[in-house]
Amino acid sequence: MSFPKGKFVTFEGGEGVGKSTQAKILAQRLFEEGRKVFVAREPGGDEIGEKIRELLKSSKKIDPICELLLLFVARRDNFIKIISPRINDGYFVICDRFYDSTLVYQGLLKGVSIEDIMKLKRIAIGDFEPDLTLVLDVEAEVSKRRATERSLICDEYDKMSLQKHEIVREGFRKIADIFSFRSALINASGTERAVASRIWKALEKRLDV
Repeated sequence: MSFPKGKFVTFEGGEGVGKSTQAKILAQRLFEEGRKVFVAREPGGDEIGEKIRELLKSSKKIDPICELLLLFVARRDNFIKIISPRINDGYFVICDRFYDSTLVYQGLLKGVSIEDIMKLKRIAIGDFEPDLTLVLDVEAEVSKRRATERSLICDEYDKMSLQKHEIVREGFRKIADIFSFRSALINASGTERAVASRIWKALEKRLDV
């Protein structure tokens, strides 16, 4: 069976919504369907991106603009070395977070200008957009509880107050609305299997898999 040019699918949402888990589940199903699949993450990717990820995760406090610039360095490196080549080679690339997360966390949560973020976006990746953005959504109370329980070593986002979790949740819901042409809002409550089923239905509807 032959498939057309690759696709780029991103997982977005607040802390503890299950993005990493569902990305792996989706990748496995696509692989079983005969697709070439690659799972990426942000920040991350090549050596530069992974070092930036480690730096951001380990820094107790970092200026929002410095954080923003580091994220886009990692994003540019990830895009030109990993994401774009694989899409062009026919891969179904699934990415755990992309620039929508920057709009929410550094923009809405930390007050960086959305205009400045979009300027950097255009510099780093041009007019490139995901083929589909899956916005996983749970109530802020659930997100906060999961984020607190999932790891003994937490970064600043895992330690957010309920109010900040609410801001993040509403931010991603706005993303799903504003970018409705490429986004699907997914109810991420319930079992992993139930959520995975909702995600697959969204892919069938949007990407005709």
